[in-house]
Amino acid sequence: MKKITLLLAFAFIGLTAVAQVSEDFEAGVPDGWTTVVNAGPCDWFIGTGAGGVSDLTGNAMWFDDDACGSGADASNASLLSAVYDLTFNASAVTLGYDVVYDELGGSTLLVEYYDGAEWVEVTTYSADVDPFVTESFDLGSLTNADAQVRFTYDDNAAWAWSAGIDNFTLDFTLSTDENGISNFNMYPNPATEVLNVNAPAAIQEVKVFNLAGQVVLQQEIGATSSQLDVARLQTGAYLLQVTADGQTGTYKFVKQ
Repeated sequence: MKKITLLLAFAFIGLTAVAQVSEDFEAGVPDGWTTVVNAGPCDWFIGTGAGGVSDLTGNAMWFDDDACGSGADASNASLLSAVYDLTFNASAVTLGYDVVYDELGGSTLLVEYYDGAEWVEVTTYSADVDPFVTESFDLGSLTNADAQVRFTYDDNAAWAWSAGIDNFTLDFTLSTDENGISNFNMYPNPATEVLNVNAPAAIQEVKVFNLAGQVVLQQEIGATSSQLDVARLQTGAYLLQVTADGQTGTYKFVKQ
């Protein structure tokens, strides 16, 4: 089940907030998550244990190379998180998860993130991690529209064991530039049904992000002022990204 938590409530006298996306896999494969079989007959699956290990609590994502059988074709499969649009100036991103891993036959578990241009290695497991450990990695800034995390199990063409991933988290420090567009204003804030936006030059586009980096509202305007229908947004804090006259500003507002 996806959990999006505001860890530090927006203070409008400040310029930062912290949010967290978490997935515990109890309800199955989360929305937006995918698996890719790069080679071999086996894939990642939801379960309570695999191979020689089972000490993660409840459901987790598993790759069980042992279940493929001796003599099976070489297996290589990737588990990919949802894609997070972090173009609203997210910084100080921290990746966390629980991992259990039994190595055999030279197998590896590679963890990577996409930085907007290429996949960057976070860590590679090539020795037993059993019982599980809780990991935490500083990913720095992931300011791009396609931020993503990938876990790839490779049995190195040998009959191997297994790997499990649980309690995935991404913590974001969200920063905004309240002076990005001169004389821009929005009201009322907090908003209930309508958010008015005004700028001295024509506003090309606005995007509303939730604190998981997901675009929940996008609208082309082509005028100096407009009204955004925010009535359907869930109660909470959001970031409004505005593009006008070649400038971009990001602003905080609350939906009541």
